[in-house]
Amino acid sequence: MKKNIIWIFAILLVSIITIPTSVFAQDFNLVGTTSETLKEAFDAEGITSYDLSNYSETGDKVPIYLFRKNGCQNCKNFLTYIKDVLLPQYGDKFKVVSYELSTNASNFNLLNKVATFFNESQTTYATPYVVVGSKTFSGAIYHNNEIRNEIEATIRSNTNYDVIDEMLNGNQNINNNKIFTDNGITLTSEALLNSKYTLKASAINLQNIILDNFKYIAAYDISMYDGGNIVPLSNGSFQIKIPISEKYGTYKIAYIENNKIMETLDATYENGFVNFTTSHLSEYAIYGMNDSISNNSIMEKNPDTLDGIEKNILSLIFGSIILCSCTFLYKKFN
Repeated sequence: MKKNIIWIFAILLVSIITIPTSVFAQDFNLVGTTSETLKEAFDAEGITSYDLSNYSETGDKVPIYLFRKNGCQNCKNFLTYIKDVLLPQYGDKFKVVSYELSTNASNFNLLNKVATFFNESQTTYATPYVVVGSKTFSGAIYHNNEIRNEIEATIRSNTNYDVIDEMLNGNQNINNNKIFTDNGITLTSEALLNSKYTLKASAINLQNIILDNFKYIAAYDISMYDGGNIVPLSNGSFQIKIPISEKYGTYKIAYIENNKIMETLDATYENGFVNFTTSHLSEYAIYGMNDSISNNSIMEKNPDTLDGIEKNILSLIFGSIILCSCTFLYKKFN
């Protein structure tokens, strides 16, 4: 009987441990939802004279998810912004998936789950609710130049972070997918990247490329991969940390293309790592100032453990002891 109780307890314990990690992936799906193409959304709102000749909803594009309501003026304004601004400038860089909310409860349920993923869950939403890559916007977007600039910058970054794919893969929250490591090198992205991406940092030899007054240290080809394909990340903000054993007073990072220095970047040194920030990934060479000394040959002077006041106090104490000793001996022998 005791053995049976132990086995039952063990099974319940395993169930409790494993259920939370699997429920979300099984629970999230698109069953019952109905999506629209950009053309269908234009037509539903009576928007005409749009040019889709440079636009395609296939391929690796920046995803724009649009949650809208029929007759919503802000929604129509956002679609007009797509027609007048985004399509002419960036028509080949993004794709729109629209979900109409007023006629489909499953679409509204999807909006709730997406907002929860972004830690923005609430009972009512300002429409349109728009997801561009890993960023969300809502309400009167058309009249907000700051938001429009951010949307366009996100499209220019060529991110293909797809929140629906992330959720279908079982990811439950947005607070991941910023830090990637390989070969001791760490990349931290300001924007969220796709969880299926992998960083590849390969050591390469570029010592024939000279930077005046600096000594060549090392070089790496730093790239992000989606499976076997390179992800062309650009116009982003990426902080890169590279382990370096040699210590110099000044560091420079050179962006290399076709065996030529295209740009130099300032770098800092901290806790054995050279740190720099760049807008894109490529080949990078690390240089140190020629007149600096290798960390291996630096003999650091141990800091004094006592300051001047403490030394004076100790000198006074020792002097007093010596004086008292001399006085005692003098009295004893005289």
